[in-house]
Amino acid sequence: MYQDYDRAANQVINHLTKRHCASSIIYMNKRCFRLFKEYMIEKNIEYSQELIIDWLEDCIRHLCSTTFRCYRLALFRLNDVLENRQIAVTRSPLNYQYLNKKGKELWGSFLVEISGKYSIGYIREIRNSVFSFLIYALTHKAVLPDGITHKLILAYYQDDIHRSQKLKNKSNGDVRIFLRYLAEKKLIRASVVALLDPLAMNRFFFIDDLPVAERSLLPDDKQADSMAPKDFLAMAMRLDKSSLDKHCYSPTVRDVFRKTWKELFIFQEANELEYSSELALYWATYLQHYTVQWRAFRRGIRLFEQYRNNGDINPSVIYRGRNNRAQELPEWCRGEYDNFIEEQQRKGFAASTISMNRVSVLRFLEYLSPIGITDWKQLTPEIIKDFHLSDPHLTPEGKNAYAAKIRQFLEYLADYEIVPSYLPLALSRECAPRTNIIKTLGGEDIATIYDFATRAQSGYQLRQYAIVMLGLRMGIRACDITKLKLADISWSDATISVQQCKTDKFIKLPMPTEIGNCLYRYIMHGRPATSLDYIFISHRVPYGKLSSGVCTYALKQALAKDPHGFHITRKTFASRMLCGCVKPAIIAESLGHSDNSTVMTYLATDGDSMRKCAITLEGIEVTEGVLS
Repeated sequence: MYQDYDRAANQVINHLTKRHCASSIIYMNKRCFRLFKEYMIEKNIEYSQELIIDWLEDCIRHLCSTTFRCYRLALFRLNDVLENRQIAVTRSPLNYQYLNKKGKELWGSFLVEISGKYSIGYIREIRNSVFSFLIYALTHKAVLPDGITHKLILAYYQDDIHRSQKLKNKSNGDVRIFLRYLAEKKLIRASVVALLDPLAMNRFFFIDDLPVAERSLLPDDKQADSMAPKDFLAMAMRLDKSSLDKHCYSPTVRDVFRKTWKELFIFQEANELEYSSELALYWATYLQHYTVQWRAFRRGIRLFEQYRNNGDINPSVIYRGRNNRAQELPEWCRGEYDNFIEEQQRKGFAASTISMNRVSVLRFLEYLSPIGITDWKQLTPEIIKDFHLSDPHLTPEGKNAYAAKIRQFLEYLADYEIVPSYLPLALSRECAPRTNIIKTLGGEDIATIYDFATRAQSGYQLRQYAIVMLGLRMGIRACDITKLKLADISWSDATISVQQCKTDKFIKLPMPTEIGNCLYRYIMHGRPATSLDYIFISHRVPYGKLSSGVCTYALKQALAKDPHGFHITRKTFASRMLCGCVKPAIIAESLGHSDNSTVMTYLATDGDSMRKCAITLEGIEVTEGVLS
């Protein structure tokens, strides 16, 4: 039954041997022929071209790209022998005859179109990628070109055999050239071309694939303000070219908004939906499952609505659309949660502490409802332990800190006899307190920061340098730096007043001349003209207060490496003061600490002081490498 197949396989091997191919190539061909024969025997079917394609489709799932290409070429040679009784030595692995009539027409006209536009080598790469795409489309029963739809592109992207994202993006870029050619000929939709993008693909979803509960929340797109997807995209592009440019939005922000409108356009066309404000906000909100940028996407939609209604935008409008998660809690636990937060506010807890407790307790309460808990009496130590095991924190210290906040809530419930008094004990303390050696910036790192200062010319760079120096030379926390106001600087007394976010303690710190100079340079020559009273503001419209994460990014820019947090500047400040024989009480006052105990942790960074603590080995005899 397989005699012809065996003869053809031997002919291919002899051909490779005569051409002095590497032994590894010959071995791979032999292995391919053996595995394919076993596949035919298992299926009890005879050889055919269609069977080759089916088998190669199965191989994609478990073979690396190199092995897959070798197997594919081996079977193409085998097919040449069976059909033509010879092997085309100069033959490309792309077998033109595998395409149907329409596929040959599209491929041929496309190759004519791109000839002369690119180099011969690049055209060869494009040809290979496009051929693979067309073969994939035909094996998935797609009618060319009408069958090139969003679903086919999504399946093609997910089934891509490239193991490297870089190679995958390169191949998809080649295919996009072909798809763009089809779109220009009005053979496929433009949104199909835009979908074959790694960023857009990772955030794309079909309405039909959503759970029933999510689909039920989908608003009706047939509303009074509805408009066709193409009209929506055209208006969005006019907004970008007119209003965003007029109001001096930065290129980065404009890119985010353009990406928003493009991906929303893809979503609408793929799901056969018309644009409406409710539909767009539903889409942006659902993207929180896919990207952290969903709030920026939501703002892009709000700006579009402004432009649509008023013909222009107002950059000063700030949208705060965060949902109140507490209002979504079940009735049986919402009241106790609210009372717990109110009690902490009455006791004078810091706002940051209350915020962290609120988030931790909310996660705990949100965990209970899906597992069927409807009353405090159903709460058991086993349930609390299971929740603790599901904690996503990677370190014991993180788990311990997280558990402490929830334990505090359980103790509150126990005090009011809502839960048994033993229940808080179910949250174990996973690690004992320990002392770590504090990591600080070395001399080379500090030299790099000062070198950054010499290169700082733009307003943005002056801001970043001033932020870093406030942490390095004054030990101010990131959250306190971003809330500093112009009135907090006393130029006559050379002091800076800080109301600490962490402790709510007010401190007045002497301002070194170096700090005064870099602040003056930024305020007078780098800071945008605005009525805001914060010292450090964003350098893009709309101007506003910075988040504390900007401080970490500023330090990363100055060091040209990841510092693993801005707090290292505060640690360096304390450590260098300690090395300079400054009394711990003065260091504690400079840092805003209530006592000296925290300062002593920085002793581990002082090598000279640590050497004084080392015991001598004088008088101890060493015998054969062992202390006796």
